[in-house]
Amino acid sequence: MNTYISQINNELLEKFINAFATCSLQPEFFKPSDGLSYNELRKVFNRRFDFMPSLIFQPYTTEHVSIAMKFASENDIQITVKSGGHDHEGECVATGKVLIDFAKMNETNTSLPNYSTGEMDIRQISIQPGAKFINIKKELDKEHLGIPHGTCQSVAIAGYTMGGGWGPWTRKYGMGCERLKGATIVLGDGTIKYLGTSAHYNKQSEETQIDEKSDQKLLWAIRGGGGLSYGIVTEFFFEPFELPEIASSFYISSDMLPVFKHIKATAVIEAWEKVTAPGKYPQLIGTNLKVVAKAVSSREEVSKDAILEWRLNGHFGGNRAELLELVIEWGKYLVELQLEDIDFAANEQNNLFDAVIDGIKTAFDEASNSANVLSFFKGDANGYPYTFESWDRYSAAAKNNGLSLETDCPAPHKITSRMPTEKWDAVSREQLVCSLQSPLLKDIALESNISCYITLGAIHGDFYATEEARKVSALNCAFPYQARPFTIQYQTWWDMPTRKVEDGACVLEGATAEKVVQTRKFVNRALDWMEECRDYQIDKTKGSFISFKDASVPTKNYFVHNYQDLMDIKIKYSEDEKFLLRSRKTII
Repeated sequence: MNTYISQINNELLEKFINAFATCSLQPEFFKPSDGLSYNELRKVFNRRFDFMPSLIFQPYTTEHVSIAMKFASENDIQITVKSGGHDHEGECVATGKVLIDFAKMNETNTSLPNYSTGEMDIRQISIQPGAKFINIKKELDKEHLGIPHGTCQSVAIAGYTMGGGWGPWTRKYGMGCERLKGATIVLGDGTIKYLGTSAHYNKQSEETQIDEKSDQKLLWAIRGGGGLSYGIVTEFFFEPFELPEIASSFYISSDMLPVFKHIKATAVIEAWEKVTAPGKYPQLIGTNLKVVAKAVSSREEVSKDAILEWRLNGHFGGNRAELLELVIEWGKYLVELQLEDIDFAANEQNNLFDAVIDGIKTAFDEASNSANVLSFFKGDANGYPYTFESWDRYSAAAKNNGLSLETDCPAPHKITSRMPTEKWDAVSREQLVCSLQSPLLKDIALESNISCYITLGAIHGDFYATEEARKVSALNCAFPYQARPFTIQYQTWWDMPTRKVEDGACVLEGATAEKVVQTRKFVNRALDWMEECRDYQIDKTKGSFISFKDASVPTKNYFVHNYQDLMDIKIKYSEDEKFLLRSRKTII
């Protein structure tokens, strides 16, 4: 059938469902008339969006997805795909389209035989697209294995990997897409392709036609070229790594020491950049820096010398003595930068070194106790005990208890991003700090439950340290930012749940719940601030990160020099002639 169908009617939906009649294992279907089940499944993590798909389809197998895509192609049905639902623009669900929900395809397999290249054996694990990090990590921990995962427990592997995959392992092992060795993908016409190591594990028959060029191009594209554009991935194959025998999480925040209340935000950011530079502290496997936005009364109050609230977070694969050395060096950088500051009084300068270094040692002893520094023994049946916490969002109650507990609950929010270039400098840093000050934020912190801030996520580290390593990465992955020092992510969240109860439900409590109505008064202003930040003049930045999706950012900005190549791959190899696999931020 080649007739264009502008709307999916009930008759066509019934035909779609009947297309699976001969399957021995039946997929699940949910219609709007199914009430509560349908309404729960259509929700996305960003509660700012609310969509009504025509049908929700939950496959159990790759073959189910193949049948769905073949029928969709023949009948002009547009498709959206949800793995974990964390797309910041909610593009994994859409009104009037058929939603493929991968909730039933959520397995992690760590028992695969090694893959032989002829020269060496490489361990492989397979992960289905609906698997979330909370469960992926549990399975990997049992084998003392890891992949470069993210920090939020309810994020699923598919969108994370195809967007690039920044997380706590990036400095040591690169982006998540770097460890992706194979994938099973269903193209727009229903064709199943086994890319990379997937061909080995799925035992392609001799009759199967293999096009090495298209396979290589498609595998390159899904390693950081964005999700959905090139087909629907139903299985990922990763090369895992051995977890470190010692690992610890740590943080330093602006409220830890009185002296921090006098240190400029630019100094804090620059000191963080110094300890994350290539060649510095390979044990620092991942880190980010959160800097909180500040309200000012007028534009005239905006200052490059502003003092802002901040929190430095890190994961460290070494012992406590090595970690303390890193933290003290960061403190020394702060001291050196502030001693250059003529605004510091002479007596403050004289006491600065002792105040920072001694204070850091005391705070370190309190925050880095044995409960936070865990090691494993390979014979331990309980597996790897160390857990990664999410760094960006944590409740006020948790902060007051000195803990950083990720509620990982859905909430309305808006995000945008910038990517510093290798030429990032002091002027860029000052402009970044200025972007965090705005009259639009006046009274927001006091009268609403809205939070506005940036997080800087380190990319620089041993993995991308040399030009040769970055070139090899670029040949293997479409992620275009191997040479960039870090990511800049602007965020604003509101009505954020403060507690996750035993059954997994998220609830708002205390001041957060009390301010829900009042918050509505300020949401537009917070979104206006986000618009300002997107367009703010910050020198030595270029591009944006697709995992921090903002629908108002031009698509080319996400893929920069890879944009044309990715469009060509979509057109030549996706077999999606009708462009049914598309959203506002797919490559086409």
